Amino acid sequence: MQNPHVKYLKTKNGSFYLFYFEQGSILCRRYAADGWENAGKVAEKTAPVFSLCQNETAAHLLYSDIEGKLFMASSADLIHWEHRSMQEELHGRANGKYFFLPIADSFHLIYHQPTESTGVDSLMYSVFRNGKWDTPYQIDRFLPMPGTPFLARRLSRAHIILYYRTGRTVLSAREMLLEPYTMGSVTPLIQTPVPCSDLSIVNDTEKIHLLYIVRGMFRTQVVYQYKHTSAISTPRILWEDSGCDHCLITLQNNRVILMWTVNGQPLRCISENGGSSFGAVEKYTDPFPTKCRKAELLGAEHAACNATECYFDPDQGNTPLIYPSHTPQEAKTEPSEADYSRAFIALQKQHKQQLEEMSALLAQRSEELAAVNARWKAQTEKLETALSRLQQENDALRAASADS
Repeated sequence: MQNPHVKYLKTKNGSFYLFYFEQGSILCRRYAADGWENAGKVAEKTAPVFSLCQNETAAHLLYSDIEGKLFMASSADLIHWEHRSMQEELHGRANGKYFFLPIADSFHLIYHQPTESTGVDSLMYSVFRNGKWDTPYQIDRFLPMPGTPFLARRLSRAHIILYYRTGRTVLSAREMLLEPYTMGSVTPLIQTPVPCSDLSIVNDTEKIHLLYIVRGMFRTQVVYQYKHTSAISTPRILWEDSGCDHCLITLQNNRVILMWTVNGQPLRCISENGGSSFGAVEKYTDPFPTKCRKAELLGAEHAACNATECYFDPDQGNTPLIYPSHTPQEAKTEPSEADYSRAFIALQKQHKQQLEEMSALLAQRSEELAAVNARWKAQTEKLETALSRLQQENDALRAASADS
């Protein structure tokens, strides 16, 4: 699962930043062409858990001090930070998880708090506007996942999706529209025989892609599924071994790329058709973190964000595994009309193929129904003939009985 004390941020101009907790302070470093720049201090005397996001004008970091009081640090250049108190109504979240989102002059917060049931928390929502918090609203009760109690993803300006466990082995999703406030229904995504030991999720415009690890008593499985509209695909087991860890899914150049480690060895599997089929599992031979961990990867509101997580090495200054699509040059590239045209043609081709498959299936079903109808008709005619013969024999017996 993700390390809650380390986060990476891609900005709209392609810059790459690291935020991390160390010795009671939250620090920030920028990744340049020649490596990491010196760390700058964002806040000190803080709890280790924090939330990070970016809107059009600034980056915002929500954190709590050692007493649990909430504060927000904002910066337009990620160098100079302004701090403001978020009041004390939501204190006590020092060891929790936040998902924090600014929209205009309001600040929306998803967090969790314990309930009277051991191991069960309440997933809460509140908004900070006009200098105070609105009354918190309970979204749902859920079972926190280890390390990362719940996952959240921003889909558009005020549209988010939450992923959390509604049962010990059930992962569910719920969409929310923050302005105007609209709560979607909870949708179960996957159910596993035992709780997932690791999980990675990424969205594209059509699907939710899920990669997860199920660790049994004698074997560990790496499993892929996707959700398209209201349907969830059949689980696809990509690998079985005894030491699978740290799975990660990313989308690059219309490809679905799945990665995981087996006893420290990184493996990779690629789909060229949106997760419908995959190539062979192969060893990842490029540079890879010696001591592999995962952290949350965030992007600006309009920046292409093809992954929600990033591998990093905590023993090497939290150096991340930088994917080619994370470079500034590619981040600046806007889709052209030709890209949209190719995407539209590919979508038309996919729909045409689906229509042909459905037509062939319908024709097959029609032939099967015609054959069944023919058998029923023949059987009915046979029974009617036998019934007519029996009636004639019965009439003959009655006539003979009357004559005698």
